[in-house]
Formats: sequence, C-alpha cells, structure tokens
Amino acid sequence: MTSTTPSAGGILAAADALQGPQQTFNREQVAYLMHLAYESGRTAEYVADVAELHATWARHPQQRTTAEERYQQRMAEMPACAAQINAELGRPPGYRYDGGPVDWETGRPLAPGEQVTA
Repeated sequence: MTSTTPSAGGILAAADALQGPQQTFNREQVAYLMHLAYESGRTAEYVADVAELHATWARHPQQRTTAEERYQQRMAEMPACAAQINAELGRPPGYRYDGGPVDWETGRPLAPGEQVTA
C-alpha cells in the first residue's frame, strides 16, 4: 500500500480478490482491505455529515450572507473602530494615518527625522 487514498483500480482488484477462489490473504493484502474498509466508512460518515448539514439548512431557510456581503459588513465597521482607537489615543476626530514610520511601543506616528527610542 503506497498511497493513502485507494485508487479505483485497487478497489476493483480487492473486490475481485475477495470473490475469487483465494481463501487466504497475505499481510499486505489484509492491511489494504482494512484500509479500504476504513476509508469507505470515513467517506460514508463525511457524506452523512454533509447531508445532515444540508438538511438542517433546508429546515431553516433563512437568507445567508455571501462572502462579499460579510466583507462589506466588516469594511463598514472600520470607520467606527478607527474613531474609537483615535479617541482612546487622544487624536482629533477624523484623524487619518497615511503611512510612514511609527513607534513600535505606542503605535504613534513619528515626525520626520524623529528616531525611535528603544
């Protein structure tokens, strides 16, 4: 068994081997059959979980926001967050930071030529 995901050919070969005249299997064949059984059960459980999720969604048909709508909602919150931070830092209303060096300890923008104090 070289891969973690069984191939279609491997599954068919295992099914043929189980239906054939061979009554005993070597260690590698048993390990492969056990792996197939495990993967089959894992896949069935995943499919059942997804089906349950879709059934839950169908029972509660509310409108869900799209990723774009959630992004727009978060972006709409940004001005209020910026105003709160500016108020906490004692900056004037409407303050906007346009880039440049800042003090790592306080987050305060540095004036031109000002050095960071360590």
